[in-house]
Amino acid sequence: MISNEYIAKIEGHGSLTVNWDNNSVKLNIHEGERLFEGILVGRTAEEAHWITPRICGVCPIAHNLASLYAVEDAYGIKVSEGVKLLRKLMICGQMIQSHVLHLFFLVLPDYIGIDRGTELAKKKPASFKKALSLKELGDEIAHVVAGRNVHPVKSTVGGFHQAPTKKMLEDLLAKLVQTEKNAEWTVKVFSELKYPEIRVDLELVAQSGDKIVSNAGKEVLIKDYKKNIEEELRDYSTAKFGKFQGREMFVGALARLAVSPPSELGGETAKLTAKLNFQNPFHNNIAQAIEILQYHKQAHEIIEKLLNMTLDVAAKDGPSQSEGPSFAGVGIGAVEAPRGGLYHEMHFDPGQEQRITYANIITPTVQNLTSIEKSASALLEQIQGSNQERQRLLNMLVRAYDPCITCSVH
Repeated sequence: MISNEYIAKIEGHGSLTVNWDNNSVKLNIHEGERLFEGILVGRTAEEAHWITPRICGVCPIAHNLASLYAVEDAYGIKVSEGVKLLRKLMICGQMIQSHVLHLFFLVLPDYIGIDRGTELAKKKPASFKKALSLKELGDEIAHVVAGRNVHPVKSTVGGFHQAPTKKMLEDLLAKLVQTEKNAEWTVKVFSELKYPEIRVDLELVAQSGDKIVSNAGKEVLIKDYKKNIEEELRDYSTAKFGKFQGREMFVGALARLAVSPPSELGGETAKLTAKLNFQNPFHNNIAQAIEILQYHKQAHEIIEKLLNMTLDVAAKDGPSQSEGPSFAGVGIGAVEAPRGGLYHEMHFDPGQEQRITYANIITPTVQNLTSIEKSASALLEQIQGSNQERQRLLNMLVRAYDPCITCSVH
């Protein structure tokens, strides 16, 4: 028997085709292709970081920064320490924004017996208030540093159009102090949920410095990302399916914690991180909760550093004429987005117009799609019960990956 059912509470439109007789699953992507790479061709180096955030309204900061890094890589542009810190702060806000939205509004309903995240306000108003305080914090970080909580307007090639004032940073620091207990509470909430128990042989992959590393001990340079992350087309999907060196890969919070356990966390949270089952995709939910606390602490530390320095955020050199040793003509920008490693590659013409001649983007969800199918088949093989109940668990499994289906058809 074969069934097909749309998946609710995810970003975008997809469905699962399940063959109950042989425990096989196909993830059908129904979003229309948006062709952003083609849109970039012919645009200038200074337009890219305005265009690519429109790929995703949930994690536009990640796309904005990946494009900036690609341009700066191509033109040999170096940025100040203040710019680096502000960009890290942008990522902190992005991670908190996205993870809170996913965990409380898309994941939690399945575990506490409600239909949608907004019902949390009625069933558990105190919990809803805490979740909302964290979402508002992430939004405020993005607004203060990037200019808006969606689609940045202050960041530019080489720096920022405008730096946050000391008062803005002090106010952010006060909000971080006020919400720290809520971040710790989030870890407790999601670590105490009862998750389905499955084990899947997956390779967890994340960026670390200038490398892509996996829990299998593999290390490759980010500049060689295209040689190691292969994308393939499937007739039932408008999105490509990615593999790492020919094998199903898992990217995102769980992969990051497997590859680089955070140094900011201590006590019970550090012990919890060590106890995560890195072969159970459902534990990605716990990993995201841990990252909310991790990036909350990082944001606190970054702002304290910023308050003790004179901010220099002016772009010293915009994309220059393509002359001299600094112009490589090809740039690669890589960022760990909420859902995993994001890669932007751009090629530029050698003339003075600095036009993009080629663009390639690999999103995290593309890399996770093969893993989702493999994990879904493993769930059917390892968990017994009615087809209706297992279908419910399959939908919960897909949500645990936090897929952004719309991003996958960029």
